[in-house]
Amino acid sequence: MTASVFDSPMFTKLYPVGEAGRLFTHSAEIRAALLVLGTLAEAQGARGDIPQDSAYFIHRSSMEVQIDPAGLANDLAQDGTYIPGMVAAFAKAMEAPPHSQHLMHNTDAQDVADTALMLRLRQLLTLAETALKTLPKNADTNTLLADLPMIRKSCLHVTFLEAPEIGMALADALKLGAPQAPRAPIRTIANWLTLAGDTAAKTLSVSPANSALSAQLLGLNALFQATSDVASEPLYMPQIALSSLSLLHQATAT
Repeated sequence: MTASVFDSPMFTKLYPVGEAGRLFTHSAEIRAALLVLGTLAEAQGARGDIPQDSAYFIHRSSMEVQIDPAGLANDLAQDGTYIPGMVAAFAKAMEAPPHSQHLMHNTDAQDVADTALMLRLRQLLTLAETALKTLPKNADTNTLLADLPMIRKSCLHVTFLEAPEIGMALADALKLGAPQAPRAPIRTIANWLTLAGDTAAKTLSVSPANSALSAQLLGLNALFQATSDVASEPLYMPQIALSSLSLLHQATAT
């Protein structure tokens, strides 16, 4: 079996995740980070931090370049984040050193990674909301849907705390909130997703597969809430998100 049922072509009918599965792929992760980098270059060009022609070239290239995630493995193992390796691969693919030297100008790699994750979580919450709205209306679904606007407002933010002016420019362009530390908001989103998945599970017929999936969701979230470090997020967050969306997806199909 695969390490995760959500990556398995055999388990795809037993644990379906719908469109949510695409959000937790390397392709989606890199594409979101490239969007942040391109938007960052635009903002820095507008401020005069980097040449305007370089900003334009970087932004255009960010929408066209293809980066192989396998090529980032060594750099990620060394740096603890995929961003430096991705930037190096992006610069190489651009084949324009006068422009690529301005990539990620005076920018922290984790700010890019965190903001890119927020873009994907925004899409995930939209999918979860759509599913919730199809479930029978009760106190649980009403509360979850009522809480969601505040979750979006309080949790979906850019980071860039050390460069707030750039952060605000990115927030406006990416339709995210003002710069904010991301560790607690990510866990708040995970907790909401867990409640949503658990609510969906209550509408499903009892089966060993659904009982196991619900238990996994609750257990992983409990462990995740006990952490506060970035290294735990790629281990827990995708599994929590897809466990929740699988239960929601199944509930909408009943």
